[in-house]
Amino acid sequence: MTRHPLLVPSLAVVLAVSILASAYLVARNGHYFFRSQASDIGVTGSTSMDFTSDLAVWQGQFTRKAMDLKEVYAHMKQDKAVVEQFLKDKGIDRDAYAFLSIDIIPQNKTVNHYNDEGDLVDREQVFNGYRLNRGFKVTSTDINLVERVANEVTELIEQDVYITSYPPKYYYTRLGALKIQMIEAASEDGQTRARTAVSGGGGELGDLLETSIGVFQILGTNSDESFSWGGTLNTSSKLKTAFVNVKQRYAIE
Repeated sequence: MTRHPLLVPSLAVVLAVSILASAYLVARNGHYFFRSQASDIGVTGSTSMDFTSDLAVWQGQFTRKAMDLKEVYAHMKQDKAVVEQFLKDKGIDRDAYAFLSIDIIPQNKTVNHYNDEGDLVDREQVFNGYRLNRGFKVTSTDINLVERVANEVTELIEQDVYITSYPPKYYYTRLGALKIQMIEAASEDGQTRARTAVSGGGGELGDLLETSIGVFQILGTNSDESFSWGGTLNTSSKLKTAFVNVKQRYAIE
């Protein structure tokens, strides 16, 4: 069946009807203005703050290997005493460090068996002693001291301690208070954005109808790290920058 051309509305007519449905004319001082009939406005406020970590956590471990378990354990006891004396001599308080439990790892090696022609005929796993690992952890608010000791720990190699050191991790003990301060700042930023947008259209900002807080992103300052959906917590940088946003919906009066 053929439709009559007059019964098919044009795209321009549809758009015009849509616009008029969401706005109306207001006369003011002899001029006409379009005013939206929207009853609320949604905005996102945000803020960022730089801060310096106030707690450092440094970990390392020492290792021994021997065929006899009692022998290797005796070496580990000696190494523990050497490491503990090193920490004391460097100024680390006794309550600032702790030794972790010992990991006992049996070691095997592969032995190849060949025939008279030199062809490989079999491989066998043969016991090759025990390796013992023991970790230690230093936790201190004296970050400069921890960094210095971590850099000097290789001195233990001269005392025949097979030491492995990991980079310090950095934390902030007043993060809860910082988050509250940032939420307040982001909320104020959102309110300012909403009020500016509404007043620019001749309206007034009403009550807060709804708000939600985004996840915190804590990155190294001036780093190339990226935000993540579940939030980011940088522990490798002493200097950090925190970000947060707050979504808000306000009534328009």
